Amino acid sequence: MAKNNKPQTANPLAGMGLDEIVRSMTNDSPSAQDEQTVEALEENKVSETGDVKATPKRRRGSIKTLEENISKYKGLNEQGFAIWLPKEVKKKLEIIRLNAERTIPLRALASAIIMTYIQENEEKLNQL
Repeated sequence: MAKNNKPQTANPLAGMGLDEIVRSMTNDSPSAQDEQTVEALEENKVSETGDVKATPKRRRGSIKTLEENISKYKGLNEQGFAIWLPKEVKKKLEIIRLNAERTIPLRALASAIIMTYIQENEEKLNQL
């Protein structure tokens, strides 16, 4: 009887860690929703009259404030309170955490983002 010779394929993911696999999957293949968002933003930049709309300026202090809040909440050992997040929010936070250049605990990242938003928009939030 003849032996069954199956072709062996090399596994491209064999030498990669889980975080590297996730990064390659999220960076290489943008979802259709992301493409639609980009197209919508491009359409909004040019109005019906052909004028280019002014894009809102980003605050330079946002990143600095976020960095300060990350360092503030990174080493906390207190229990805190449980807050339930929708799955999509948790997935976005995990993607941000995985794409970060350093290791940031998910809890510290979420706390820092929330506090940065509250600090920068305190006046608007008080008007709610």
